[in-house]
Amino acid sequence: MAISKPPIRKATVPTPSPVPDEKKIEAVINRGSTSVTAEPSVAVTIKNFNIKLPSTMLTVIDELRAKRPRKPTSPKLGISTQDWLLEAIQEKIQREQKKYEKEGKGS
Repeated sequence: MAISKPPIRKATVPTPSPVPDEKKIEAVINRGSTSVTAEPSVAVTIKNFNIKLPSTMLTVIDELRAKRPRKPTSPKLGISTQDWLLEAIQEKIQREQKKYEKEGKGS
């Protein structure tokens, strides 16, 4: 196989870019952007408290957490214990609300 020199490229003269107008640049910077109109959010206050659980219950929770889907390459479980407990509490609240709504309509 013969080795040859790469082709010679003709040098191109770059066209001078226009000089930026400092006043226009400052106007763009100072203009800022429009704010995104977000729906008014309800202020949520987070309260902390300690909870005591039997170790057997915590073991069951960990087993259920382990059955949750996780990211394919992640060694972590799919859901934290705190999030699992919050889901369980939310499900219980919904069941209780439905139960008492039905009872309230019946009387």
